[in-house]
Amino acid sequence: MDTIRESDTKNIVILTLKKHEDGVWVQRLVHCLELIATEENQDGKALKVEVRALETWMERDGSSRHPTASITLLPSVSDAARPSLFKATLAVLGAAQSFGIPIVNGPQTYALCGNKWCHHILFSRANLKSPSTLTFWNEDGANKNTMECIQERIKPMNLDDGYTLLAKPNSGGFGTGIKRLTIPLQKNDVPAFEDCITLLQKYEQPRGNKLYRVWFLRGKVQCAVERELQDDENQFTNAGSGNCSLQRLPRAWRVPVDVKDELEGRLLPLLTDAYCGSVEFLYSKEDSSRLYFDLNLLSTLPINVLNEEGVWDPSYDPWMEQAAAVWEIAQGKNR
Repeated sequence: MDTIRESDTKNIVILTLKKHEDGVWVQRLVHCLELIATEENQDGKALKVEVRALETWMERDGSSRHPTASITLLPSVSDAARPSLFKATLAVLGAAQSFGIPIVNGPQTYALCGNKWCHHILFSRANLKSPSTLTFWNEDGANKNTMECIQERIKPMNLDDGYTLLAKPNSGGFGTGIKRLTIPLQKNDVPAFEDCITLLQKYEQPRGNKLYRVWFLRGKVQCAVERELQDDENQFTNAGSGNCSLQRLPRAWRVPVDVKDELEGRLLPLLTDAYCGSVEFLYSKEDSSRLYFDLNLLSTLPINVLNEEGVWDPSYDPWMEQAAAVWEIAQGKNR
């Protein structure tokens, strides 16, 4: 870890990738933190918000000495980053934790959320429904042995010819790498990914062609949106996050009591070092069951949202709310 000299400065370090340093999800949070610091910091100590690239952090790190300044680490490297970056981020988070540095979203939850098959384990532990999903070690694509294993394991799904499966990378975001497959599977159908893990998931048509995303903050539901997809061809391959992958703006959504109870009472208690993130689900067109399919940390909050029904107060800003929580953590007020 880099040594930071003792001073009156309280540092909030936002860890991201070089290519994302100027991203709106980073810079908007920086702006909100600086506004809060200006308004609330009355103790004579400055607050410095630093955006540091993971690659730069690793290049500069030539010391294992204890960082002596008061810092809070906010990892903003996507938990869907490619395996090498994901592993490097885990190393930084683990080192920071060993020094007792406050971390907004710690290494335990980051490790779980960076593996989609772990998402389904967490959903199962929380007794939440999700699309039927199988996980395979798929090192070199669908060779003969892999295909025999896949064919045997999907039999209990009782899928008719012509049914659709989704092949998903274990690590990925924004729908990247997802491939639609049709039963019966052919030899070269199932793709291999960088970490050699492939998920095969039963395709579920969303009711009303809509997906739902609920953000959480410090163990509580923060806000939510309903997103209507352009057509049923792009729902899992082009609608993974925020509103950057959709032509239509998301709509502010009032979280039902049963969804709030499921998340706050059953799922979030399993994420012991998670402070902020989001969960995605759909309602099945077939039987209207609620099916959870994705879990993310420090997710990009809504930027432009339709709010005709007044679900959100006109003055509500989820970015300021998130920044206020980070500020409190930096002041030593834990969840």
